[in-house]
Amino acid sequence: MGVSIDTGGGKGGKKPVDAELNLVPFIDLLVCCICFLLITAVWTQMARIKVSQAKRSSAVEREEKPPEPQLKITILVGEDGYTLTAGPSRVVIPKQGKIYDAGELGKRLREIKVQKPDKNDLTVAVEDGIRYQYVIATMDIALEQHFSQIRVTDASAAL
Repeated sequence: MGVSIDTGGGKGGKKPVDAELNLVPFIDLLVCCICFLLITAVWTQMARIKVSQAKRSSAVEREEKPPEPQLKITILVGEDGYTLTAGPSRVVIPKQGKIYDAGELGKRLREIKVQKPDKNDLTVAVEDGIRYQYVIATMDIALEQHFSQIRVTDASAAL
């Protein structure tokens, strides 16, 4: 029981009012809460991925800035596999059965990185219905090839 009251007789007919609280369950609850909070704080730090959303420029911004010839790299993750677009070249990397060909994508990105070592940004475009794990796996492949600035967008914005 949480509280025990001594009902023994006292002097002069008065009953003592000594109550003893059992604090062990309360301390157990606090320890569990602290552990839960610490664990979730660590998970939120581990699960953080730095990504930026692709920005669409307005017509006024396009008129003010002169066009800069930059290599735009886009990886389209679709139902049939990857489509890698780097400037004017376009490479289709089909699935091997039900598995995406991560090795071939990594090889193609490595070739681009050798040609353009200062290029750090690319866009991962995703079709509707693609599972999240495939998007994350694609981003991991890009990070392995030292593309540190990754934007994620839907497939309609990449076309």
